[in-house]
Amino acid sequence: MAAIQLDELSFRYPGAEADTLAPLSLNVADGTAFALLGASGAGKTTLLNLLSGLLTPSSGRVLFDADDVSDLAGRQRNVAQVFQFPVLYESMSVAENLAFPLRARKFDPLWIDERVQRISADLEITQQLPLVASQLSLFQKQLVAIGRALVRPDVSVVLLDEPLTAVEPRMKWRLRQTLRRVQEELGVTMIYVTHDQTEALTFADQVAVMAEGGLLQVGTPEQIYTTPSCEFVGYFIGSPGMNFVDAEQLAPSTPLLAGTQRVGFRPEWAQLQAQDAGQLRGVVKSIQLAGTEYGAATGVVRLETAAGQIAVRGQLDVSIGQSVGIHLARHLCFSAQGQLLLADHE
Repeated sequence: MAAIQLDELSFRYPGAEADTLAPLSLNVADGTAFALLGASGAGKTTLLNLLSGLLTPSSGRVLFDADDVSDLAGRQRNVAQVFQFPVLYESMSVAENLAFPLRARKFDPLWIDERVQRISADLEITQQLPLVASQLSLFQKQLVAIGRALVRPDVSVVLLDEPLTAVEPRMKWRLRQTLRRVQEELGVTMIYVTHDQTEALTFADQVAVMAEGGLLQVGTPEQIYTTPSCEFVGYFIGSPGMNFVDAEQLAPSTPLLAGTQRVGFRPEWAQLQAQDAGQLRGVVKSIQLAGTEYGAATGVVRLETAAGQIAVRGQLDVSIGQSVGIHLARHLCFSAQGQLLLADHE
């Protein structure tokens, strides 16, 4: 495996007026499960193609274990890639598909058999080894495609380009958990591209949030969720996303940092109270049931306030049309530019 370093890396397609990928620097530690998260057009796939060697940087460097590989082809970088739709030899058996990358590199046949058995056991596809690939379900095919990426002992990094897109929803969780377990067992460096925040936050040790070709924030899933670096990240992450209001809309007693123009808070950081309490006032517009907690209904309440629509997560002990107060148990302070200030208040 390899530690990955991107040094002021940028890319512009020929004839384009602007960079598709703005200069960015990023470090991915050896053996890390890393996610690139962003909406369509954020630059995720372009960055992945720069890592794989399919594209050459317009400026900057790609380093594997401190070696500059910017001008090397993917084969020379020992990169393995898994795509949205599994790429397999349909007429070959699962065992032959897994063994193919090793036979092409002329590894010892006995060792190849041992390696195929090890990877198939890790992915729980041993029973499918004799089957022809065309007989497999899409879920099983993607497992085999992942196995082909993992089977090589010389691979520097495994790149996964939205590998769950084609998998039916009920199987996505299982495949993601399998992928994460195997990554931990083998100590593989994996970089996972996705637009799905659930996939990113539940798979990765570190998440990089991207938008419009730029890198907005890198951190653990907890850091990304609890201390977003800017309003975009706060709103993009979470369902519902973070609430944002102008600081002047809050009660004067609300503690704010110098320079605060906007205040952000997660739906679960707010509590509904009596009408004359809290930092905000609102009217209940909708109630969404999510489940029960200790016998009480819980979910998301959406309220109309002078500061705009607010979402609060908790017990559903209110009714539509009711006027309530909103107490912020915790909030973050943001500048006029939407950047997180250095501290928060609880």
